[in-house]
Amino acid sequence: MRKEQDYSDRELFNKFLHFLNPFKKQLGLIALFIFLRMLTELINPILVRYVSDHILLENQNTFLIILSGVTYLGCSLINWWSFSSHRRQLGHFVPHFLENLRLDVFDAVQSQDMTFFDENLSGKINSIVVNDTVDFSNIAILISDTIGNLFISIITFLILLWFNSTLALIVLLAIPVLFLLTFALRKLAKKVSITFRRSIGNVNAAMVESIEGIHISKNYGQEMQVSQQFDVVNHEYFNSWFRLTSVTHFWRPLLNTLSSVILCIVLYFGALKVIDQEVSPGTMILFVLYLQTFFRPIMIIARFFPELSTGMAAFQRIVRILERKPKVQQNLKSKKVANLRGDIQFDNVNFSYIPDQPVIENLNLNIKNGEKIAIVGHTGAGKTTIGALLSRFYEYQEGTITIDRRNLRDIDISSIRKRIAKVEQNIFLFPGSIEENIRYGNLSATKEEVQNAIRIAHAEEFIDYLPEGLKTYVGERGGELSMGQRQLISFARAILMDPDILILDEATASVDAYTEALIQDALERVLQNRTAIIIAHRLSTVIKADRIVVLDHGKIIEQGTHKNLLALEGKYASLYHKYFEYQQF
Repeated sequence: MRKEQDYSDRELFNKFLHFLNPFKKQLGLIALFIFLRMLTELINPILVRYVSDHILLENQNTFLIILSGVTYLGCSLINWWSFSSHRRQLGHFVPHFLENLRLDVFDAVQSQDMTFFDENLSGKINSIVVNDTVDFSNIAILISDTIGNLFISIITFLILLWFNSTLALIVLLAIPVLFLLTFALRKLAKKVSITFRRSIGNVNAAMVESIEGIHISKNYGQEMQVSQQFDVVNHEYFNSWFRLTSVTHFWRPLLNTLSSVILCIVLYFGALKVIDQEVSPGTMILFVLYLQTFFRPIMIIARFFPELSTGMAAFQRIVRILERKPKVQQNLKSKKVANLRGDIQFDNVNFSYIPDQPVIENLNLNIKNGEKIAIVGHTGAGKTTIGALLSRFYEYQEGTITIDRRNLRDIDISSIRKRIAKVEQNIFLFPGSIEENIRYGNLSATKEEVQNAIRIAHAEEFIDYLPEGLKTYVGERGGELSMGQRQLISFARAILMDPDILILDEATASVDAYTEALIQDALERVLQNRTAIIIAHRLSTVIKADRIVVLDHGKIIEQGTHKNLLALEGKYASLYHKYFEYQQF
């Protein structure tokens, strides 16, 4: 398990700015609308002061008072329009930003090798792609609001200072206290935010696990146990959510109280100055209005760090995926191949999933073009790993693998995988029709080619029996079909792909005798003129192989024909007498 990288706030913020780069135009418009809102909010209190002071004069200028009122109305309308335009522009920006971000994360997940999926539960990955991207996209709104309000607060204070420095300095006393409280909250907010993001991933992982394992839990009567386990994870989620909510919202009433105290102090000293005629009543009204304008942004700014910490905790998980380098890397000099002859050579190959725990050790294996080899051995001997390394699902640490005398690492990964088909014991079918799942191996196949693949796989009998035939919906993971039916569809899918190398990994281990007979007949035709690696427990599959390779703890200890290996009376003979001898074929 590799250690997850941590990023500083500055590093994350710089990466965030990189994501904003394609949206300069929209962000510029958002900034313009924020400026217009700020301007109108600053002008209106000045107009109110002017009108208030001139109403008290004996020689009133009615025209200027009316003009001030009309200007006030105009500023209010501009404020409303700019606010609406600001939100509308955000409504365009945020979905596109989220779309691009989510696509980048999804593509980054798709580019990972199988090590990544071994280390991360599917629920956690789903949480990052779906939930974290949404939470992070909200930072754009948060930052735009905060920057605009910060400017309003600064300019508001300068205006207050211009009109009366004494009252303005009283307001200034509150600023250090507000920001000390805000920064005190920052570290705590970041800590609880990271815990909250992790708890969401745990809930999603537990949910996915419970659904995927529902048949097992029901079969063993463990529904209550599964429910209790989910309750623990769910309880941890709500505890972390409560802590995050408490940290985020605890400060609002405290800040409201502090601003109210400052307002009362200003009103007291301001009233004294009005009585002493040091300031006009209009100036006093202006101060009250500006204080509301001044403290509202401060409240938003005070919430900035807790909410930013939540978004950045989500962004950190996103960045870890975006910047994670797969162990299986595409060689820049690699070339695509249209076809393979199928000559395979493993030279002193070493591989381990976990450091210092080797699965394959000094493997030397030569497979000739068109040869059918069977690999047998105890569980964990490394049989499946050989196929996984050949398909470049994992990166081997030492040695060389060649196909047609070309280094596997010098061949384009996607073109290699298009020429290697794999049929496994645990069949995965995508939600959709039978035809869609068969075509998955060759989307451009003609109807005749699909029918031919079905016929070779002996799947036409059960497909024709279904009311909707090829259009039959298979359900999630193929749940609407039997195991044997799913196996036949997987064979048809592999046949339609027309591979040069075929890997059968326990492909008949979970089917009944009749289905196995159909598959064995199909294999007779499918394996002609193809290199095949057969990992099997069934004697019927093993005994017909050109060569049998016996693995033990990642090493080849025997190889030869069925007859020769029995004569050796070694490991294979032991396996044969223990597992194979009494199988019917």
